[in-house]
Amino acid sequence: MITDPEPDCWLHPDVEVRPSPIAGRGLFARAAISAGSVVSRVGGRLVSSAELRRMFAVAAADPAHAYIDTITVAEDRHLVLPPRHPSGYGNHSCDPNLWWVDAYTLAARRDIAVDEEVTNDYAASTGANDFSMICQCGSPMCRGTVSGRDWQRAELQQRYGEHWVPALLARIRRNG
Repeated sequence: MITDPEPDCWLHPDVEVRPSPIAGRGLFARAAISAGSVVSRVGGRLVSSAELRRMFAVAAADPAHAYIDTITVAEDRHLVLPPRHPSGYGNHSCDPNLWWVDAYTLAARRDIAVDEEVTNDYAASTGANDFSMICQCGSPMCRGTVSGRDWQRAELQQRYGEHWVPALLARIRRNG
């Protein structure tokens, strides 16, 4: 069962926003962070798929509303993060150092070194069939393109195990 999120996001005190070689700005560790440590708790408001489509339509028509940061939480439930919270600067990597431990919490998948960019795999947080992006993460494991159908990839299911947002974990279990 999905609980309501907190209204705001929380970010580990040893993580800060800096210029990123992946994309624009990103999150970086100011100090070492141990594997398993909670690094980010996302919050905001839950919306239906229909409401999210309306929000994207408004954003497309009005550059002032152009950026919407969202994750899929459950079937027909999406978390829309508060605009421009530092948590929203987390970049994608095909070999991330964070992964999901519940609907709203990202923890360190492995030890994170000082000055290392803190990343997550966007495919682990969206199952939207129309989501697709060219990846520039620079990892040797880079897939080139990240999509809302990547949850179906056996190698990602094996790599991440139970560490997906609940909607995708439910799909994996149903189809597995």
